[in-house]
Amino acid sequence: MATPGQTKPVGSYLVVFIVAAVIAGVITPLMAVVAHRLGALDDTRDPPVPRAGGLVIAGAAVLALVLVSLVLLPTALTLLGTAESINAVALGGVGILVLGVIDDAYPLPARIKFSIQIAIALAVYLAGVRVDLLSLPIGTVDLGVGFGVVATVIWLVGITNAFNLLDGADGVAAGSAFFAAAAVFLVSVTLGHPAIGLVAAAMAGGLLGFLPYNFPPARAFLGDSGSLFAGFMLAGLAVEGSTKGPTVLAIAVPILAFGVPIFDTGLAIFRRLVTRRSVFARDHDHVHHVLGRAGLSPRQVAGVIYGASALFALVAMVFINPSVRSVAVAFVVLGAGVWMAARFLRLHELNELARMARRGARGPRAIGYNVELRRGTERLATAQTLDDLKAGVVMLMERSEFDDVLLSVSVGADRRGNTTRWRMRDGDFVEDWPPRRPDEWEVVCPFEGDGWRGELVLRRRLGRPELLVDLNLMIELVQGALTEAAERIAPPVAVA
Repeated sequence: MATPGQTKPVGSYLVVFIVAAVIAGVITPLMAVVAHRLGALDDTRDPPVPRAGGLVIAGAAVLALVLVSLVLLPTALTLLGTAESINAVALGGVGILVLGVIDDAYPLPARIKFSIQIAIALAVYLAGVRVDLLSLPIGTVDLGVGFGVVATVIWLVGITNAFNLLDGADGVAAGSAFFAAAAVFLVSVTLGHPAIGLVAAAMAGGLLGFLPYNFPPARAFLGDSGSLFAGFMLAGLAVEGSTKGPTVLAIAVPILAFGVPIFDTGLAIFRRLVTRRSVFARDHDHVHHVLGRAGLSPRQVAGVIYGASALFALVAMVFINPSVRSVAVAFVVLGAGVWMAARFLRLHELNELARMARRGARGPRAIGYNVELRRGTERLATAQTLDDLKAGVVMLMERSEFDDVLLSVSVGADRRGNTTRWRMRDGDFVEDWPPRRPDEWEVVCPFEGDGWRGELVLRRRLGRPELLVDLNLMIELVQGALTEAAERIAPPVAVA
């Protein structure tokens, strides 16, 4: 940070940003040649595309900061007065960059890369980059050493890999990282962290200068060197620039600034866990893949991601100086965005989470239905005659969520001409058996006595609200009760 009395580098921010963007635009073709020499190529394209992003962004940011510092004194004084923790972020970024360059040239196993990232994050924590205090509306929570280490490592490694996972379509990760860097810059400057603001401005400029080469159709890729480096640097800068701010909702700022990669990675982890796959497994169900399958062109996919990233960055700005009204508006906007994503992009993970939430909200009613089901089947199991059995079914199903309750009884082994069918109507069974409609599904619950057999058929229309009753529990209990009663009931008289 700048020491007291120093001039804040207000004009330096824009200069650093522009210089970094220009340098990135100039050196990208040169770094592409270096990537060719290193063998850091993506051979899924013809011709192969160089993975030069990490070298471009890091080189442009460093050169811009050095050159501007030589010309503008406030910039030099601010960077020279930088806290040790900011230097630790930079050194950690160098380690991540080296890891990414090696992986681009000689692909490493996911577990090895992950282990190295954790080691670098731990080293950065020991150097002073720490998530040890959480500022919440209820006050400040001290995480302590144990939880602080875990929170810091999860944040740094998580955001690093979030941008890496997002880098699956031309221009997507670089554009999202640019908007995240802009958010980190604005938050840092607003909260009085000029050194972090300068580095974030340099990162944003480097990303913007690289983006024309990465925009569809890409002539250069970020590669692991670019996506990992950008993710790690921005995650570290966010820790120093926002979570240590005075606002009571500061913890929301970095989370929202990285909203798109966090959203995409959260869905990916949830998807892999519920399908019992390794979290390191690759798939083609990320947000950019879904947008592509929805019919959008690569440029349209990038545009949608940019729009969402910009929205998250703007919402993050609200939390710098929050009020009840502005926070409420922010959450409404985010909620609407998530709903639209689930509704129009067919993100099945969100639909399933929403279904689980609805079931949770209706939990007390579902428990009541299941309790009534257990009591009703106990009465049904004590039936002594076929009429008792029918009356028991009526009592059990009178308040059911099914549209049709049908009962059939067949005497003897041969059902032809020996079967009677009833339909429950107005609290009684009448002889009727309507055909199943095209928009109905049915559950058949067979049971058998001595010399006769029966079937309870439950039908329900498609599109109805989700069943409150546990269907598996219901079939298990009802079939058991019907079988127990049928074994006691004498064979009915055949009605041919």
